[in-house]
Amino acid sequence: FDATRVAGLLRRISEKQGARRTEGRVERVELNPETGFIEALRLDGERRVSGDLFIDCSGFRSVLLGEALGVDYVDWSHWLPADSAIAVQCEGVEPLLPYTRATAHSAGWQWRIPLQNRIGNGHVYSSPYMSDDEARNILLSNLDGKPLTEPRVLEFTVGHRRKFWNRNCVALGLASGFIEPLESTAIHLVQSGVKRLLDLFPDKGFSPAIIDEYNRQCTFEFERIRDFIILHYHANERDDSAFWVDRREMAIPDSLSERIELFRS
Repeated sequence: FDATRVAGLLRRISEKQGARRTEGRVERVELNPETGFIEALRLDGERRVSGDLFIDCSGFRSVLLGEALGVDYVDWSHWLPADSAIAVQCEGVEPLLPYTRATAHSAGWQWRIPLQNRIGNGHVYSSPYMSDDEARNILLSNLDGKPLTEPRVLEFTVGHRRKFWNRNCVALGLASGFIEPLESTAIHLVQSGVKRLLDLFPDKGFSPAIIDEYNRQCTFEFERIRDFIILHYHANERDDSAFWVDRREMAIPDSLSERIELFRS
């Protein structure tokens, strides 16, 4: 699906059902000096948006949960060192394949996602093992059609916020964490986070028991997905590059070691 068009559809549905949209840049976050809860957001133009519960969807910056509330980040890059991606769209070709293809390269992998009017492509790689220029050349030399956009570089650190819900703020999407897209789990994590919030929706007392349970379930889910992605790298039998050899020989989380041993048994 075209993500931009889906987002527009969801916006129209929400607004028809009464959601109000206030557009602007967050300039300042007002915190209650006694409780540390978020009281309001100051937008450009001195507009003020107050609320009881805030959902942080501000992307990697995590403006509310990370910056304003100071929740630190759990870094998993020692297990999943891919920290960069280059994305580009190209012309579609026939036949139109009805699936996404992931192709391994010397320091990561490439995605190919066909739409009816174009193909989405990207190269995920580890910058200590490969330069941006080399990664860009590999991607452009493995396209099916003429590029339609200028390649753009994305940088990220795999991991998650130590708390997904702190005080009266819940983070969703990139604001809560990021696991590289080898199994396209990001949309699922947003959806499960929304469902979990609805199941545990608070009153104005914000019971610590509810918040702790939300964080426990989110952490469990993130760690299981993390192990699944690590296994793609750790179980490889390649010997053609240092990246793949290092992934096979690295220490892995105990939870994944136990799962592998259980499978062997």
